Amino acid sequence: MFRELWCAGATRRYWWSSFGLLLLYTLTIFLALKVAPASGPPLWRTLGALSPLLPLLGFVHLEYQRIRSADELRQRIELEACMIALVVGIPLLTAWGLLGNAGLVHVNPLFAAPSLVAAYALAQFYAYWRYR
Repeated sequence: MFRELWCAGATRRYWWSSFGLLLLYTLTIFLALKVAPASGPPLWRTLGALSPLLPLLGFVHLEYQRIRSADELRQRIELEACMIALVVGIPLLTAWGLLGNAGLVHVNPLFAAPSLVAAYALAQFYAYWRYR
């Protein structure tokens, strides 16, 4: 079940590309969190702070390729999972932001992406369960 649910359409090239992007993301996150806040020209600080976006865009492209190469049922499962994650994640993040704006909770924007990924993973499980 794990292979059909999480790894559908994943090839050896996909896993090596994922590993490389994860390594690059780890290095750029370190750069963004440690080096970017240091003093220096604003352009360099901006580029350092935004550097983790490049590996994230690589992940997006990699997932797009994986889904495009899958069969129609798998594409439908992925689309349904994306829509469920969006419908659940956006109101949740909006509520979280509004509560943070009101001073009721401390909101760290870096948790937005992992929370959407978690919502997507749960939605993917639900969509796969529906079509099994």
